[in-house]
Amino acid sequence: MAPFIDEVLTGQALCVDRSQMRRSAPRPMDGRHFDLILDMEKLWWRCLAIRRIRHRVYISASKHFLFSGRWPRSWQKPAHLSRQYNMLLDAAGLSVRASLPPPNFRDPEADRRAAELLPDGRTYIGIVPGAGDREKCWPLDRFTYLARDCLVAGHVPVMLLGPNEADWVDLLRRECPQALLPAWDGKEMRLEFRSPLQTVAIGARLTAAVTNDCGVAHMLAAALTPLVSLFGSTNPVKYVPLTPWVTVLAAREYGSNSLDAIPYDAVHAALIDLIASAPPPHQRPGDSAAG
Repeated sequence: MAPFIDEVLTGQALCVDRSQMRRSAPRPMDGRHFDLILDMEKLWWRCLAIRRIRHRVYISASKHFLFSGRWPRSWQKPAHLSRQYNMLLDAAGLSVRASLPPPNFRDPEADRRAAELLPDGRTYIGIVPGAGDREKCWPLDRFTYLARDCLVAGHVPVMLLGPNEADWVDLLRRECPQALLPAWDGKEMRLEFRSPLQTVAIGARLTAAVTNDCGVAHMLAAALTPLVSLFGSTNPVKYVPLTPWVTVLAAREYGSNSLDAIPYDAVHAALIDLIASAPPPHQRPGDSAAG
């Protein structure tokens, strides 16, 4: 994220229990002072704990900006979560002091490695069967059916699994041996995929992808990968990946909050339409400022 972030502080234990919001408790990060704190925490007592850090201006949207030292020009909360964070910036009311380039989520070394893993000359379709919460996952067998249908259509399915899906690696290789699992070398995850930039680089080589509501979906969106995005109980209006080419299928459209309710035929048809309508990888912008 250079040149946007100069310092990252971890392990500060700023708000682990309610006692930290009391004046009698040690001041968090004592010895540090900040001109501006933009607090993305929503739980009120944690905000009060963070607010005790020495500062000149503190901005928080918690409780409708109740604890904030400044307020946005509009109180209308945008639907999408990322746009809601923009309210914090608006509340700061600061003039621009430097002109910075837009965020670039592409890394030359990651792009080179992605080209080795997904060589030119094939049409690659991303399949993201996992999520941090498995209740947010469309049934795994339907993803394998989708991978097989991609093969029949002449496409190469690319399974993108995170470390929490290690127990699926052997199953997917057995069910769809021709699918690629670029993040995995045997049963071990490749070291380069510890960086989100490697997944972004893979996404830049995909013609389209089908994904659950998960972190990988947003990494692919940073590559402007055309997506079929599946939602169960979570709100797609709030969490849809910010990419120009996205088709949302929500379980609530089928009378349920369970992803099982989204029929296979609907997902397959949406993917076919997206492949036909969205620009191929070489016609998409090389760098993305999505989000």
